[in-house]
Amino acid sequence: MKNRFLKIILPIMLLVTAVFIIGSGCTGDPSGDWFEDADGDGYGDNGSYNSQYDQPQGYVADNTDCDDTNASVYPGATEIPDNLIDEDCNDLHAFTFYHDEDGDGFGNSDVSEVIEIVLGEGAPENFVTNNADCNDKDPNINPIADEIYNNEIDDNCNGEIDTDDITYVDADGDGYGSQERAEKDGVYNSLDCDDTNIYIHPYSTEIKNDIDDDCDGIVDEVS
Repeated sequence: MKNRFLKIILPIMLLVTAVFIIGSGCTGDPSGDWFEDADGDGYGDNGSYNSQYDQPQGYVADNTDCDDTNASVYPGATEIPDNLIDEDCNDLHAFTFYHDEDGDGFGNSDVSEVIEIVLGEGAPENFVTNNADCNDKDPNINPIADEIYNNEIDDNCNGEIDTDDITYVDADGDGYGSQERAEKDGVYNSLDCDDTNIYIHPYSTEIKNDIDDDCDGIVDEVS
């Protein structure tokens, strides 16, 4: 019985033990699917993979990167507002919005919040993308309001009180005037850089369209 143990059973036990030790040291992915991590952030591109047991250089087991050309973009990354990039790969984009308490379309520069939204959606309720209101408790006071004389109030937020006596043509009706003075029925500002397009004015949302939507002299600066 002893001889049988030494000649048969013991070698089998040693072989099983060796196989177990060697097998446990393998680092390959049993599925054999590896995904290219071109930007080196530890997250792979779902569109490119290599099937083999051992992990190829430059490949990882993960395939959740939504932009494998940018190492700052991956699931769980810090979202940076106002840049049209979805850093954390959750299909939402972060923007800075300003509270519009009086509902006049102009926000309070002192009350802001970074909110993630689906790209192309409007501002959340009670928020706007500009911070141009000088009195967010009165809807009649904002950059496109008419200046009312002798009320000792800066109605149109231009820093001057009761001094406006010139109106400007607002051909597109967006509330923002051109540089052309109006003989009648104009607006008390000359802020519009394109008085033929209602969507272009100083407080419009800049979008990627090769147009200076917000009249700041820069095209597509949020991209």
